[in-house]
Amino acid sequence: MKAIVKSVPIHNTEWKKGFVSVEREEPKIIFSNDVKIKVLYGAICGTDVGIYNSKDSLRREMENVKQKDVVVGHEFCGQIVECGNRAEKILKKKVLNDYANNKLVQKFFANKNQKQNFIGFLNKIFFSTAEMHITDNTCYQCKLNEKHVCQNTVIKGIHDDGAFAEYVVIPIENIVLFLKNEIDPKIIAFMDAFGNATHTVQSIPVKNKTVVVLGCGVQGLMAIAVAKVMGAKKIFVSDASHESFSHNKLLKNRFKLAKHFGADECFDVSISKEKKLFYKKVFSSTQNAGADAVFEMSGSYKAYEDAFSLVRSGGGISLLGLPFGKMEIDFAKDIIFKGVTIHGVIGRRVFETWDLMRKILKKDLVKKLLKSGFISHILPLEEFEKAFTLIKNGDGLKVLLKP
Repeated sequence: MKAIVKSVPIHNTEWKKGFVSVEREEPKIIFSNDVKIKVLYGAICGTDVGIYNSKDSLRREMENVKQKDVVVGHEFCGQIVECGNRAEKILKKKVLNDYANNKLVQKFFANKNQKQNFIGFLNKIFFSTAEMHITDNTCYQCKLNEKHVCQNTVIKGIHDDGAFAEYVVIPIENIVLFLKNEIDPKIIAFMDAFGNATHTVQSIPVKNKTVVVLGCGVQGLMAIAVAKVMGAKKIFVSDASHESFSHNKLLKNRFKLAKHFGADECFDVSISKEKKLFYKKVFSSTQNAGADAVFEMSGSYKAYEDAFSLVRSGGGISLLGLPFGKMEIDFAKDIIFKGVTIHGVIGRRVFETWDLMRKILKKDLVKKLLKSGFISHILPLEEFEKAFTLIKNGDGLKVLLKP
């Protein structure tokens, strides 16, 4: 099968940028709880860009991987083509429990010959994706139902083979099903990423609140959409133009989409006048208190500084963007005396976030995403270099790869 791989970094040696297209053997069902999925769409996320660019934080994550290279990618939509024995039993029970009122499900399970064609039945009415953080289910956090911070998480596409290939194998416990008429497969393909934005927003109550979103890339745009659906009163957004991403491009592309998804006002903070106006608008709309919730989606320490300046006393900050290096912070002034709550966000709450985003997407957000141009490109898997160039140049937003 076709697959896109990244070599595993070796300690104290150069880790070359980029990916390589290879021919790999199809992955096999090894354990009885494994499920094999044919990938229909893969989606590129910021983590994939970081791996492509050999980012240090991701180097640390991948240095201990035992295989010589890893199939990258952890966002996808596909269809199940094979199951281990235990996986099939669990899957049948899941379909019966979750879709008991579906007439096609009722008809299939009433058929005495259903054992012979279960996979065909699944492909007829379901699309599949997965929670790609594989947890051990035995550590302290897992026992507290905090699987998103499992001590021994294996992330597919980072620590083990992922989804930028024709097939991927995943444990049945991580599989998520969608009826074919429920959510478009192109949207399902990046629900892993949509879950990051949803988890960020769900960490602080936003209904009837003033929200600031720092960073208007893919994650920022999704956070705006989620906050709007969840009832935010006012949404202020910032981003920064730079040499390869002009102010006009920011206005015409990202800020236009931000307003389409529910932002009230957007500001280019690389322009001093706009940054001052940004602060003025946030404070004037909150009786000089500041924002109830600040969502940092960019990974810029300059944005972190804005977060601590703009959040109100007693407010909350959620941090999703991954910054490089370190920053100084006045804990007494900016956190303790202000009574600010800070949330570090990793992955998705399993499966609480999945249930929430399924509801959010079905509130007309699927149509908005599809019609907006948020999915900017769909390219063949082998054209991955073009895909990453589009993202680097700011000409691609959510880019899908089709095996």
